[in-house]
Amino acid sequence: MSSFETIRVDLINAKERVDQLLIDGVKQLDVFEDKLIGTTYLSEYKTILKYIEHAANGNLLPKKKMRRLEGNADGITEFEFKSEHLRVYVIQQPSKKLVIFLGFKNSQDADIVSFRSLKKRFIDFIKSKENDKRRFDKKP
Repeated sequence: MSSFETIRVDLINAKERVDQLLIDGVKQLDVFEDKLIGTTYLSEYKTILKYIEHAANGNLLPKKKMRRLEGNADGITEFEFKSEHLRVYVIQQPSKKLVIFLGFKNSQDADIVSFRSLKKRFIDFIKSKENDKRRFDKKP
């Protein structure tokens, strides 16, 4: 089973905290950015980070740059930040946004399925840790 953590995205300076997901200690933004080095998509990636910063400062973005995803059954607010070729999938948590998954426009449908699967694994992991803590904190 993978371990999950979150860490602040240093490139985003906003009123609302923006974190990224770490899976087994690996920053997901770094993994995606490494895939983009040497491509024309790197500037689009940096632009999407600015879109996220703009939204985290309480500003609205047009639907062509950000949309709220519909159709999830867990009640967690999901966003898709968009550029011409790239997509970044984010969830809203209390007082912060959390970047979960990054992908490409041409694999958007499959990426949303992967994003939701990863989000579920992360939420289950957090719930499991909370349950373990409650059991540990109980006094005999």
